[in-house]
Amino acid sequence: MINSISSDARVYRRKWAVSVAISMVMLFATIPLSSVRAAVIPDVEAIDVDFRASGNRLSGTLFLPQGEGPFPAVLFLAGSGDESYRTGWEGESRSWFWPELKAWFSARGHAVYIFDKPGVGYSEGDWRSEDFGDRANNTLTAVQALASRADIDGSRIGLLGHSQGGWIAVKAAANSVQSVAYVISLAGPAISVRQQIMEDTTNRWHCEELQFQRLRQAGLSLMLSSLSGIGRILPAGYLSGIVRYDPSHDLAKMEQPLLALFSSNDIMVMPETNVARLERHFGRYSGNRQLVIETIPGLDHFFREGEFCLGGPRPQTFHSGFWEALAAPSFWVMVNDSL
Repeated sequence: MINSISSDARVYRRKWAVSVAISMVMLFATIPLSSVRAAVIPDVEAIDVDFRASGNRLSGTLFLPQGEGPFPAVLFLAGSGDESYRTGWEGESRSWFWPELKAWFSARGHAVYIFDKPGVGYSEGDWRSEDFGDRANNTLTAVQALASRADIDGSRIGLLGHSQGGWIAVKAAANSVQSVAYVISLAGPAISVRQQIMEDTTNRWHCEELQFQRLRQAGLSLMLSSLSGIGRILPAGYLSGIVRYDPSHDLAKMEQPLLALFSSNDIMVMPETNVARLERHFGRYSGNRQLVIETIPGLDHFFREGEFCLGGPRPQTFHSGFWEALAAPSFWVMVNDSL
């Protein structure tokens, strides 16, 4: 999710030049961020907490806030790709995204936990061999590991997912109502994987002003259909294992409060299609109405100021409007009332 590069502009220029196939794959490899040196509030303690899931040892870090426990906790779920969360905190590659989120929760008395996918960082295995069900199971195993600790309040563990991590957070919450207290989805899609690929790729073609867009869309649609069909019969790569996923059923099962934040200029996850679908499916089976949605104007996929079409350097910090939305009183009242 967090990549070390010299500037956003270099990444954006490279994205304009890639082929349609690379553009489709890059949909799931969240846009890298520039190297910055974000100020981070020191923690009282940062503890290595590993756990076993799917036969692998997965490695993570638990950040404890100041004060006396047991603490409420939030588990961060990154988007796609193979970058370790540790690049956000260490060395020349330090970035702002996860550290700023961690500092916000720490200042409010929450413990924060984040772990690497299989085969990333110090974690064993290979994330490319897993589908969203596997990632959700890994997440719930991590929740169980946190809940078993004396310094964590096991009844107050929430999930925060960004981008693809939003899909995983919803799926995990739907599968374990008792262990997950709430979900925060940051630019997490409510549409299917297939539709999200189509929308993201089409948006990039539009920004590049490429010709024959209808023909391109038809070709992409055919390729995704073929990949989905092949994936039902035999393994055909990572994308074939996730392209059929649609979160509607998981959204309909959820019983926990959900805060869903979108950005008006998000080229990857557009509020125009995702908000309506989220409102249509959330809590349909459970009767749950604990949904808070906000679309923040003028921000991009990372909740920074930025135009819809990619290009040029962008602020390496969250916009103030993001923090206001994250602190939505209506959502946190529902969280407290549901405990």
